[in-house]
Amino acid sequence: MLPFISPRLSSLAFFLRLLFLATTGIITAVQAAPKRDITVRDLVEFRDVQTIRLSPNGQYVAFQTLQRHADSNDFTVAWYIVATQPGAAPHIVDTGTEPVRDDRIGQFFPSAIVWAPDNDWVYFTKKHQGTIQIWRSSLNAAKAEQISHQAGDVMSPRLSPDGAKLFYTMGRSHAELAALKKTLARDGYLQQNPALYYLEHGPMIPFCTDGRARISLGSDKLSCRLKNFVYDIASGTTRNATQDDLKLLGDQDDDFSTMMRQGPLKGADLKFRTKMSPDGSARAWAENVDPEIYKGLRPPVVLTVRHNGDTIRCAAPQCRGIQGTGFQDLWWSPNGKEIIFKVVDGPHHSLISFYGWTPETRKIRQIHSSNDIFSQCELTGLRLICGHQTWTSPTKIVALNSVTGGITPIASVNPEFDDIRFTKVEKILGKDAYGHEVYGHLIYPKGYQKGKKYPLVVTQYHSYGFLRGATGHEQPLHVYARDGVAVLSFDHRQNFDKEQQKAPFPDSNINHEKKIYIEQRPATAVENMIDDLVARGIADPDRIGVTGFSYGDVVLDTLLMRRNYAAASSTGLSSIPPYRKFPPGAGPGKRLDHAFGKPFTPEGHTKRLKYSLAAQADKIDTPILMQTADREFYFMSDTYYALLDAGKPVELYQYPDEYHVKWQPAHNERIYSRNLDWFKFWLRGAEDGDPAKAAQYERWRTLRERHKINMQTKK
Repeated sequence: MLPFISPRLSSLAFFLRLLFLATTGIITAVQAAPKRDITVRDLVEFRDVQTIRLSPNGQYVAFQTLQRHADSNDFTVAWYIVATQPGAAPHIVDTGTEPVRDDRIGQFFPSAIVWAPDNDWVYFTKKHQGTIQIWRSSLNAAKAEQISHQAGDVMSPRLSPDGAKLFYTMGRSHAELAALKKTLARDGYLQQNPALYYLEHGPMIPFCTDGRARISLGSDKLSCRLKNFVYDIASGTTRNATQDDLKLLGDQDDDFSTMMRQGPLKGADLKFRTKMSPDGSARAWAENVDPEIYKGLRPPVVLTVRHNGDTIRCAAPQCRGIQGTGFQDLWWSPNGKEIIFKVVDGPHHSLISFYGWTPETRKIRQIHSSNDIFSQCELTGLRLICGHQTWTSPTKIVALNSVTGGITPIASVNPEFDDIRFTKVEKILGKDAYGHEVYGHLIYPKGYQKGKKYPLVVTQYHSYGFLRGATGHEQPLHVYARDGVAVLSFDHRQNFDKEQQKAPFPDSNINHEKKIYIEQRPATAVENMIDDLVARGIADPDRIGVTGFSYGDVVLDTLLMRRNYAAASSTGLSSIPPYRKFPPGAGPGKRLDHAFGKPFTPEGHTKRLKYSLAAQADKIDTPILMQTADREFYFMSDTYYALLDAGKPVELYQYPDEYHVKWQPAHNERIYSRNLDWFKFWLRGAEDGDPAKAAQYERWRTLRERHKINMQTKK
């Protein structure tokens, strides 16, 4: 087998040398090099597997990766095909340089991939020269071929059962979208609810939808319907799809991109993972337990099957759950008698498990359960082909045996990670002050010695799969551990209360701020886990750093008002604005009013002052580094200037052309590195000897001296 070859090979000579070594067997005789430590560059530039699709005959997998390049601040998007037999080499069938970015938040949409029934051609969405179209390729094709040539971005490719027709959708054309934005900009944006324009996002023009009942994420006044097209593969012609054409397809489960663009399904339409048995005699799906009662964003769902005219709901607790916990996915076994399904369960909902349910006997059997993450699984024979992550490994392609639960590796596009040395990782369980269960991961520092106390960095707010950079990818977890710092990667499984199940959006999470700021549930959970690590003699109580991103920043607000820490890092502490009001519609504005009252009433203003970090700046004695997107600085400015005016050790960086999730690779690397420097400086007194950082450390030493004087004055 030839070694994996990167799409950015720098030298033909290097490739030929590798080929010679592999074909002569010399490469196997070379002694394995010793493992090395992980670096920030490893965390930025690994190949992130985003989409995985199994061929109809189960013999091949097509998948798409996204790789960031920090030095050039650009990307490689690659599409692969690999056989599903162990030891097969992934083949690159196309590459690009333009990932599809969600300009509302900054994250990337994965490519949609579909296989032709003949198991030869793969059709996929690709952004090229600023437009998203459908392309196709195969193992036998000399190069990829563009199929659609529409005037707007194309989405949701689907093939007819016979493979003769390719269906896809398109919203507004690029010209229509540009004209609409031009008109709105010229006339001005009427302030309304939901808002059409946000300072941090720009125009909030909603995506077109498919017409199914959904929770709207934007203004209905600018709503539109998707246009459906059909491409005849034999003739190469395209036309508008008719209703008779669309009947060939039926409804399809939302993928991540569809849900993010169009909004979550609601009510009676919340039936997902619908799959027919192999002989077509039965159908299984997950459905809302009772759409008349549960109308919220996170209704309870249950595994259901219809066979011989009877509808049977699985009564086992593993078959039920709400978003984030419980039932996740299902597949029919080849004999058509058993339904295999995946759930999140175990202690504090920290495990991924697979079970088999036989509707005829009502029996449940466990197939596999572990701390690992399995994603985008598809069944071929008795094997589930899945993406697989561990605490120390990015996504690989594996086969999970549905009978024995055994795992067989198939392909990895990050072979360099096999040469990286990681420290020990331990899962720890905890609770908040109200008994709500949480968990986290302790990443031990390199060279850990029992009985020795270590500096500790706490990251938030989800922790599962490859422990790369915490939520938002800004904290280099394993690199902290490499440098002698223990890491608590904290996961606060959202408390799915009754209002989130029953109340329609936007009231489905109305008590969110109350739980965080007033009851301070997440903060008490973090503190309890920190105190446990201190009691175990692992964490030094005088050298603890805390971090936050997005929801985690809100939790960080309360942490900093409850205790002082050695240092903190934030994507931007927005605090509760005592003098400013967020938009009153969906989102924090309505929740803040519900928790604290309106800011311009005496009662509401007084209550906000009590829980506002900006208003309590004189009491905060934790050195804080803020690294925020330019679009979000306005919301962080109250806190930053309040801390600055109070003489606190605070430093803030703005990153241009960024969103909530930082998307530029150069910024990703700089944020990782600066956070690493910050915590090494404040927790260990260590400085990087790089001359380019001399000015940084000069500022920080000044901050530290002033901080010492201020703390002595307080005493």
